[in-house]
Amino acid sequence: MVVTKHFAVHSTKYRKSLIKYILNPEKTEQLKLISDFGMRNYLVFPSYEEMVEMYEANLTNNDRLYDSRNDRQQIKQTKIHAHHLIQSFSPEDKLTPEEINRIGYETIKELTGGNFRFIVTTHTDRNHVHNHILINSVDLNSDKKLKWDYVQERNLRMISDRLAKEAGATIIQPNRYSHEKFETYRKTNHKFELKQRLYFLLEHSKNFEEFLAKAPAINVEMDFSHKHARFLMTDREMKQVIRGKQLDKRQPYTEDYFREQFATRAIEQRLDFILPIARNLSHLLEMAEQLNLTISPKKKHVTFTLTEKGRTISIENKKISTKHLYDVQFFEDYFDQRESLTDPDLTNLVSDFEIYQEEQDKDKLPSEELLAAYKEFKEKRDQIQEFEVVLADHQIDKVVKDGLFIKMNYGVKKDGLVFIPNRNLDIHENEQGKSHHVFIRETAQFFIYNKDSSDLNRYMRGRELIRQLTHDSKHIPKRRRPTIASLKEKISEVNLLIELDINNQSYQEVKDELIKDIAQLDLTITNLQDKVAHLNKVAEILLNLNNSDPENRRLARYDYVKMNLTAAINFEQVEQEISRSQQSLKDLIDKYEFKVRRLEKFVKNISSIYNYPFGGKTYTNNYQHDFE
Repeated sequence: MVVTKHFAVHSTKYRKSLIKYILNPEKTEQLKLISDFGMRNYLVFPSYEEMVEMYEANLTNNDRLYDSRNDRQQIKQTKIHAHHLIQSFSPEDKLTPEEINRIGYETIKELTGGNFRFIVTTHTDRNHVHNHILINSVDLNSDKKLKWDYVQERNLRMISDRLAKEAGATIIQPNRYSHEKFETYRKTNHKFELKQRLYFLLEHSKNFEEFLAKAPAINVEMDFSHKHARFLMTDREMKQVIRGKQLDKRQPYTEDYFREQFATRAIEQRLDFILPIARNLSHLLEMAEQLNLTISPKKKHVTFTLTEKGRTISIENKKISTKHLYDVQFFEDYFDQRESLTDPDLTNLVSDFEIYQEEQDKDKLPSEELLAAYKEFKEKRDQIQEFEVVLADHQIDKVVKDGLFIKMNYGVKKDGLVFIPNRNLDIHENEQGKSHHVFIRETAQFFIYNKDSSDLNRYMRGRELIRQLTHDSKHIPKRRRPTIASLKEKISEVNLLIELDINNQSYQEVKDELIKDIAQLDLTITNLQDKVAHLNKVAEILLNLNNSDPENRRLARYDYVKMNLTAAINFEQVEQEISRSQQSLKDLIDKYEFKVRRLEKFVKNISSIYNYPFGGKTYTNNYQHDFE
């Protein structure tokens, strides 16, 4: 198991002291467990003190070029000089310190896309080996700063978990969990049914008290008076009660857990209500107080404290919403980007909010209607279509203990990995070898990792994943629970595929021309990006040749000689060339994106023909005019 934490570094002085700490020879096995990216090293065998100075000089020189181009006081997140991450591993993972350092390096390389300098050090002085990672806030080209937000936080966690899974997956247990076992579990296990009922009850209760009162309506009994919460379904033959920790080991179902769920919902309701009418952050805090909500903004995190019915619950911003992070940066951006408001009438703020709450909760059913509604809810969930996709060998990237990673294309020049857990997977062995069967519901969501750039990470619906995996495997998916009607439909689909002229020459010519243009533009853009990166490095060296710090000057002189620079090159000339190159780069990227959009449109329309089993429509071959 991997745990990741993030801390913002708000001063250069603290950044240097942090470098000293994370490089500590006693913690890093005498500097053996250190790796870095984007750093320029002028020492063959640096000592601890020399390494600290060298790293600090790299980051300072990087910052100075950025400062020369920007007014730091007018740019968001400019007070952040670095990002400090801690990546902790459980002793049960049985990974070596070298493997853990490599995981840290690959995690940050993928997270930042190789655009930011960073240091990874592995500390072995604790029972749990852990990485300390320092990312400079300014990119390698000294043009922009790293914005840390909810998406970055999510990507860090996802990438870290994936790489850790891959590293710990040397042996696959023969009795691995499977989709077949999961289906049996769903049909027979009391815990699965109980969790569905509790989820449904949560959705139809306004608060914890109502949650308890409505439970008997769907034949659920709850007891929170003992050390462990106890649950019982009165309409099933259960030999014993189910404890809260049996339902979820990571987050046991306790009274505090359910109260926190309702408090989170209540906090988000208040924010949705007061944000549109708040003039600024201080006004927001003032209105929140009237609704029994205290908001405590800190440097990074925000704590929300709700007081209702004499009970106080504090929740950090990360747990409040899946839509917004609700940190200080979110509120600053929200009020900066929004148009100024006239002063609203707040004399009836509390009563207006109560009306708003009633409107939000109007769909929650009374107790007498719950049982019939739950049966309908359960029936609809069971009817959600599930597809079985047989994977080709080339689609499998890596098999790990709790699932496998699949390689896939999900757009033009977008390659990614999708993790399929064991509950969605069956592995069959026969004389021909192993076959991997993936079971996907149309409404499920899967996370896609893009190794080149975490900015391209995203969630994908099951329906879209089925379509893509089928296209890559060349297998037509099997629809689960086949009926006579679905079999007839499948026969019609196959007949249509046979009738299609898949060798249509006009389609081929359009596709080849578009791909040729995109490939040429891609090559030109890559060369120009390399040129800009080189020029930025030159600009940084020239700027720091006269730095007051001797360590910065030493690093600049070393790079000056290494890159064969001469006195004929000056800083102003280089900056002008960078500006011209960046404008050319912008124009080329615009052309590239235009061509890509045309290709995507082409592929979408053609795929609608070849992937007919998913569309349910009848298509003609008259598509040529769409691409001219």
